[in-house]
Amino acid sequence: MTRSKLLLLLVGIAFTAVAVVVIGVIVTALVLRSAPPDPETERLSEHALTPQESITEVAPQRDGTVQIRQRLIYETPPEGGKPVGLWISDAGVGRNPQTGNRLAMMPKLSSLSAVELSTADDSTRTSPKTLGELDIAVDEEREQGFDHPEAHFKFNPEDSDGKTGQWSEGRHVIELEYVLDEVFITVAGEDVFAVPIPVIGNGQHTQKTHTLNIDTDGPVHCPADNVDFELGDGCDAAAFARVDDGEDSEAGARVVWRESLTDSHDVIAFTPPAGMTASPIPAYERQ
Repeated sequence: MTRSKLLLLLVGIAFTAVAVVVIGVIVTALVLRSAPPDPETERLSEHALTPQESITEVAPQRDGTVQIRQRLIYETPPEGGKPVGLWISDAGVGRNPQTGNRLAMMPKLSSLSAVELSTADDSTRTSPKTLGELDIAVDEEREQGFDHPEAHFKFNPEDSDGKTGQWSEGRHVIELEYVLDEVFITVAGEDVFAVPIPVIGNGQHTQKTHTLNIDTDGPVHCPADNVDFELGDGCDAAAFARVDDGEDSEAGARVVWRESLTDSHDVIAFTPPAGMTASPIPAYERQ
């Protein structure tokens, strides 16, 4: 073989090697881009959980109710497993701009169910495994001005005999589903859905941070209860770590709220869906 032919052969081999490497890099990038996310991020297992978390999914209905699915992740301390509590009570929506009186609403809860979810490796956020139903007890107290009482629901595990037990020390995940009525209200000429910021927790250890995912195509509003009612006002308060309106998202709106001693927000408000079959009820006005 002549020197010129040998040189051409070596050049050809070099180009072929470079082409193979380039094709390999492209194929690898495409595979990585199309690969599903690591299942670790979807697990409900103990090592994948945050210490405390409350996630509430809100689906408004045309009959004036909202369907709620609420997942609470929490840790029972060594000193005892107190019941998990959910408080449904009156919530302030602001002041009447004409009279200065405070305005409030109180949801009415129905169709409540509660289960504990497994933290095993095969129990995921999208396909959780159920450990069993929870025992539900309720205390009610009449609140002046409303036609139904405020309620405190308490949740405990059940033993093999169906008797009420106590929460064991460690990490737990519970899921609640219920319906809230009397949340489609009219306030100062505005017709809105108003959903109270959740009050839920383990005994005295109520959650300090809440995430609400709301099925709405419109913006969300955060009216404060100590100023004149006004839509569009309040979502820039320090209590709201994140607010993503539903106008630019197919997933709806997302609100992250953090409790603080100086915060004055009780509800998240949003526009009702088209085709409502129910009429809004007036907010209760306190003298």
